[in-house]
Amino acid sequence: MQMCPWCDEVYDESEYSKCPYCSGELVRDTSERPFKNCPNCGGVMYWDDEWACTNCGETIDSDEDDCDGTIEG
Repeated sequence: MQMCPWCDEVYDESEYSKCPYCSGELVRDTSERPFKNCPNCGGVMYWDDEWACTNCGETIDSDEDDCDGTIEG
């Protein structure tokens, strides 16, 4: 995985020779999704069949409705 220095999107460099977001091959998902504040580190948790923190990896097994709000994309 590689992060584009221009748009900060992450993509698989084994599938694309240049950033697929900057070139228009892929479009960012900007739909709203629920988030939860991580009780372990204060990071952001997203729902994917369980709450998972993008910072520390903490997981919480609760419902998707157990969120602190919604965030765009």
